[in-house]
Amino acid sequence: MQVDLNDIKIPTEKLNIVVSENLEKVKEIHKKNRLRHIAGGCVAAAAGIAVLSGICLSNPVIAEKFTKLGEIFGLVQDQQHYPGNYSETSVPVPGANVSQSEGITVTLSEFVCSSEALNVSVLIESEEPFPEPFIESVASADEMGNSYLMLTTEQSTDFADGPLDLASNPYVEVQGSFQDEYTFAGAFRIDFNIYPYAQYEIPDSFTWDLKITKIFCPDGGGKVDRSVAIPGEWNFSSQITRQDIETKTVEVNQYAPNGSGITTVTVTPYELVVNSDYKEDKVQPGYEQYDNIQSVILDGSGKLLMGGSGYVFPAAGYDLSKITVYYMETPDEETWMTIQEKLYDETFAPQLQEYLESIAIQKIEIPL
Repeated sequence: MQVDLNDIKIPTEKLNIVVSENLEKVKEIHKKNRLRHIAGGCVAAAAGIAVLSGICLSNPVIAEKFTKLGEIFGLVQDQQHYPGNYSETSVPVPGANVSQSEGITVTLSEFVCSSEALNVSVLIESEEPFPEPFIESVASADEMGNSYLMLTTEQSTDFADGPLDLASNPYVEVQGSFQDEYTFAGAFRIDFNIYPYAQYEIPDSFTWDLKITKIFCPDGGGKVDRSVAIPGEWNFSSQITRQDIETKTVEVNQYAPNGSGITTVTVTPYELVVNSDYKEDKVQPGYEQYDNIQSVILDGSGKLLMGGSGYVFPAAGYDLSKITVYYMETPDEETWMTIQEKLYDETFAPQLQEYLESIAIQKIEIPL
C-alpha cells in the first residue's frame, strides 16, 4: 500500500505535549542510531535535525518530519486482525512512550482506544541489523498472511490496582512487517473483552503501564519461535483516554432452546462484538444438553462471520446493516461435521443462507 505521509492528521496540541515529554530521551537514543528511511520519511533523521539545529519542534517543518512516526498505523492498519482506518482517529501516545534496551529502541507511536479495545502502533528499531532468522521468519509468515512479532509483556493499570494477571498469556502480537533490516513497524491490540481486562469495568481514562521482556519472531509455520528471541527490558507508562469513536450497541436479549442467548451487539468501525449469555431458566425440554445446539452468524448479505476471537469479529469486509444468528441441532458428531463442511466450502457460499434457513430450529435477526 502506498501511503502519502502528508495526508496524516496529527492533533498539534497533543503532539507538542508528547514531543516535549520525550525529546530528551529521543535525542539520547537517536545519537547512536544510524539514519534509516521508513515509508519515505526518516524518523531518526527527524530527531537528529532537532538535535543539530536546536530548532524547537513546534516549528511546523520540523514537527512535520517528527510526526512521521504517527504514520505507522497508515502503514500496517490493513494487516491487523481487525483492520480499519486507525490513522484517521489515532492520537499520539502520551507519557513515557520510548524505551531502549540491548540496542533495540521501541516506540509506542499512536493509539486508538474504543469501548472494546486499545490499539497501539509500534516502531521497533535496532542499532544493528536484526538477526536473519527474524527477518526470514517474518517474511515467510507474511506469505501466509500473518506477519508479526510477538512480545512477552507485563501490564498494570490504575483501575486494576496493580499488575494484571497475565500468567497464562503474557504475549502481545504485533502485526506488521520489516521496513528494512533495522526497522519493524506494526500495531497491537489489547482486547477489553478477553481476560484479564474483561473482568474490569474499563474507565474512560486510565494509567497503563507496559513492560516488554522479550521479542520473539514466528517460526516457518507462522507460530511463535521461542528459540529465537531478543531479551531486554523496555518500560512504558501512559495515560490512555478513550476516544469518541462511532459506536452502536443494540439490545437483543433473546435465547435459544438450550439456554444460550445474545444480550447485546456492539459495532465500532473496527469490530463487531456479540455478547452472549446463558440462562438455565430459558432451557426448553429436550435441550438440556448444551452442546447439542450449534450457532452460526451471517451478515446482512448472507456471508458467514469469521475471524477474530470468540464472538468478536472484524467489521471490515462485512455488511453490518444486520446480522442473523442461526441455531441448529447437532445431536451427534456426524451432523456437526456435515454442517461444518457446508460452512467452510467456498463453492457452497451462495446457498449457505438458504441451507441454514432449512435446518435451523431458531434464528435471531438483529438490525444494526
